Amino acid sequence: MKKFTLVFFTVFLSVITLTAQNNVQLNIHNKLGPTSFELYAPAANNINHDFEVHRMQYYISEISIVHDGGTETAIEDLWVFADAAPSETTNVDLGTHDINQVEGVIFHIGVDADHNHLDPASWPTSHPLAPKHPSMHWGWNSGYRFICFEGMGGSSFNQGIELHGLGDDNYFAIDLDLIADPVDGQININVDADFTRVVENISVNSGVLVHGDYGAAKKALENVRDYVFSASQTTSTVDFSEINSFTVFPNPSSGRVSFEVSADGDASYQVVIADILGKKLQNFENVTSGEVIEFNLPTAGIFNVQLYKNGQVAFTRKLIVK
Repeated sequence: MKKFTLVFFTVFLSVITLTAQNNVQLNIHNKLGPTSFELYAPAANNINHDFEVHRMQYYISEISIVHDGGTETAIEDLWVFADAAPSETTNVDLGTHDINQVEGVIFHIGVDADHNHLDPASWPTSHPLAPKHPSMHWGWNSGYRFICFEGMGGSSFNQGIELHGLGDDNYFAIDLDLIADPVDGQININVDADFTRVVENISVNSGVLVHGDYGAAKKALENVRDYVFSASQTTSTVDFSEINSFTVFPNPSSGRVSFEVSADGDASYQVVIADILGKKLQNFENVTSGEVIEFNLPTAGIFNVQLYKNGQVAFTRKLIVK
């Protein structure tokens, strides 16, 4: 009887392990060469042409996670409007999945053909595909601008650069091999994006201006596909060892919720509340250990409450509001 119980318990534990639910996040570390991305910072491309970037915005769509022996899990109905400028890292919540080890990530630059020619005004104002300022749309026939790379070139940074790449034929996939394991219910997929390589082998000393699906704009999209993104070399730079606990209570809740971080030292953290699709609903900056912070969620549903340190997720807590 004891032997049977032991075998049953072992199988039961194996089933739990195989079906572990983890929250997955894509973290894109924005860079100019080896340093963090910064607007108006001097940079150079591979042919030693000097430039500075004034705008770097782009779309990501059709994301898939490769995991657990080559299984692909597609993230449905998710489009990302990415801007390299506001922070060092672009964080994309991919939701909660039965994933134990990530082996790669696939995503596309631009907007898929099924949605590329729809009216931007048909989307809610907060949606990534809704109208933007400056505009990311080139008209219904041409669709969205997949990337907008703008700046100044030349040794005196006085030659205009505008590369707006678009077109269904230039909708390219990026396929990266990497390994990411769960830590306390959270899997971080860390990717570096070196935006100096958008203008790889493109002459910018005398300026360049192309809006369309051809010429230097097409070359810029090909460069994004081939050179810009890589598996991150900075995956393990953030140390979470000082964090003792991150609690969210009551859970389940009727809508009024509190959270508290317990940590050694005086570090500050960020807490983000997002819905199950990854849309950010509330954001708390400069959270310190011992603070009890209350917030309200007026609608029922399942939410993720995420604790960040230096742009990376340390803990994710699933919250149920009834």
